[in-house]
Amino acid sequence: MKDKITKILPWLLMPPFYVMCVVFFAFITFPFDKLKDKIVMGFNAQQKSGSMELSIDELNSHFITGVKAKNIKLTTAGDPGKPPVELKIDEAKARISLLGLLVGHRDVTYSFLLGGGEINGSYEEHGKDRAIEVNIDSVDIGQVELITSQLGVPMEGKLTGQVKFALPEGKAGKASGLVNLEIAGVTIGDGKAKLKGLLALPKLDIGGISIAAEAKDGQLKVSKIAAGGKDVELAGDGRVTLRDLAPDALLDLNLKFKVNDGYRNKSDQTKSIFGAPGSKMPALFEMDPKVSRSKRPDGFYAFHARGTLGRPVFDPAGTPNLGGGSGLGLIKDGPGTFVPQRGGVDQ
Repeated sequence: MKDKITKILPWLLMPPFYVMCVVFFAFITFPFDKLKDKIVMGFNAQQKSGSMELSIDELNSHFITGVKAKNIKLTTAGDPGKPPVELKIDEAKARISLLGLLVGHRDVTYSFLLGGGEINGSYEEHGKDRAIEVNIDSVDIGQVELITSQLGVPMEGKLTGQVKFALPEGKAGKASGLVNLEIAGVTIGDGKAKLKGLLALPKLDIGGISIAAEAKDGQLKVSKIAAGGKDVELAGDGRVTLRDLAPDALLDLNLKFKVNDGYRNKSDQTKSIFGAPGSKMPALFEMDPKVSRSKRPDGFYAFHARGTLGRPVFDPAGTPNLGGGSGLGLIKDGPGTFVPQRGGVDQ
């Protein structure tokens, strides 16, 4: 019996050993540089008029069924006369499930390191149906140029939260899901950098910002955008019409904010920028006609955000709401016109 086992054992071990060797040497010799070039060229070729450009410094294997990329840069063309904006990712990992492949599914887990924090989640493709989950942990928005470039002054704050969407037939127009985001310790300005290149803004304490939204049939209803920090009050709500490409999502959001009297009275500089409480002298902040038209009698500045997520446009909406709800309630009443409605954006 012992002799028989000795003769049979090599034949039993040979197939798994052979498979292991094939897999091992395949990954050692796999042309990841060529794969990197193909990914970059394919992504850039799909962009509209060079609106976005991808670059990757290094691409390697990650365990058996995954890849790991380092120093990823996604460059977005800026507005005319402005430099391009970069989104930098220190490291990205993605791995596909072998068990899922056996039954015809594509289940991918991923993670990104950026802004001193991490974004991880999953992507599932079962037949035509897809599902996406994104978990965000302590990403410093001050290190994400894609965000700070919108204001042009330094920002601080740690972003945490979750985004989950189910896409029947893979279509964003049928998506359902939720968005819950929290940004802790938000501040804007440092007293040196100029807001929109005009005004040096002393540090403005916004505090924590909360964003909550729920999607159904491709419509993302934003029920809450709120902050109540030391220096600023912020509120908002509205809708986002989802599109297959996130930057193409259509915005219909109402936002308002108010700079508190304590900050306006903080120094001669803040009095000049936002106006001293009770003063009839025009504030420098309101020299912009759009800002001036956005101011309401209660001291809030109100705006309507339209356009796309990739290129938002903010129109002044200074008419106060007549009813309840969030106090915004501005809906479209013809091209370029928004009128007050009772009960917020749900009317």
